[in-house]
Amino acid sequence: MASYEFRNGSCRAIVRVPGGGKLTATFDTKAQAQAWALEQERRKAQGEIRTGRLVSDLLKAYYDVAIKTDSGRWNGFRIMNWLDDPISLVSLDTITTHDINQWIDRRSKMKSKTTKKPLSPSTVERELNLLSAAFTWGVKIRKWIKINPCHGCTRPEAVPPRGRSLLTEEERELIKTAAGMHEDPTLQTKTARVGACFLLAMETGMRSGEILRLRPSDYRRSDRVVFVSAMERGGRKGSRSGRILSSRDVPLTEEAIRILDDLLASMPAEQEPEPALGLAFPPYIVGMNDADRDALWRKIRDRSGVENLNFHDTKHEAATRLSKFLDVLALSHAIGTKDLKLLRDTYYSKDAARSAKLLPPTLINT
Repeated sequence: MASYEFRNGSCRAIVRVPGGGKLTATFDTKAQAQAWALEQERRKAQGEIRTGRLVSDLLKAYYDVAIKTDSGRWNGFRIMNWLDDPISLVSLDTITTHDINQWIDRRSKMKSKTTKKPLSPSTVERELNLLSAAFTWGVKIRKWIKINPCHGCTRPEAVPPRGRSLLTEEERELIKTAAGMHEDPTLQTKTARVGACFLLAMETGMRSGEILRLRPSDYRRSDRVVFVSAMERGGRKGSRSGRILSSRDVPLTEEAIRILDDLLASMPAEQEPEPALGLAFPPYIVGMNDADRDALWRKIRDRSGVENLNFHDTKHEAATRLSKFLDVLALSHAIGTKDLKLLRDTYYSKDAARSAKLLPPTLINT
């Protein structure tokens, strides 16, 4: 029989399963918890929950692999959460695409623990990609399963690109003011350095992780480039095919050079290695880890009053402005986006009016 725990106005149902394990889920009311528990008891009676190797066994084994990737910290959280989901007790011998579709449906109806809002389709999509990677690992490496049940599942409805308008000069000034860059032009404070990172990202299209992992030796001022070495976790996005190196030279505008000069001149002198955070080989030009950068950026953004703005919007901003001067292949290499469709649909702001100015009076006889 199921048991129930009540905490903070919610009800947690606990169902014991064969093999000594348990299945848990939390609901707003006891009635919802009881309905869920009855369904799990039915599944036990019909043999849908078995004592053989389960999805949970695969997830636990894959955990050490998942936490070594760029998103390792979040991957660890996701896998631990899944161990409380009904899918964790499905037998690897019987799991099907239908089980994955049920998991997608459950996740899509859940709320974020931080925002209390329903999970977005893009969040469920990211989790599905991780789950699929775990099953692929189980197929190819552990040989615990013959096919990946995520193949052919009904994926969440695609979310259209954000499509935020380019920042105005007034908005850029609000960001600089909120970061305290006018009072601290030499970038001595962490907040001012984060503001400088944001402006550098706007000029180059580099990701936050790439900027935070720049070393003095990567900056070749005379050539007007900075080298993204892509050697450390968090400093790049890997190629799916594995055949294209993520390392690249990033061309620099005069403004980008000025920002890098200021960051280099005020680089923190004492920096300790942080291997767990993907910062194992200091010194770094910025001298800050990802968590500090993220927390300070959110404070800057909220203080500035600029709405609907993420740090990663800088990539969209840079791609659109750089497209006026670089051809599509040079642009793809400069900002590190190998998928030209992604470059076209997400990172480039369509400007038909600008395109119209480039056209001849007529296309006839041209």
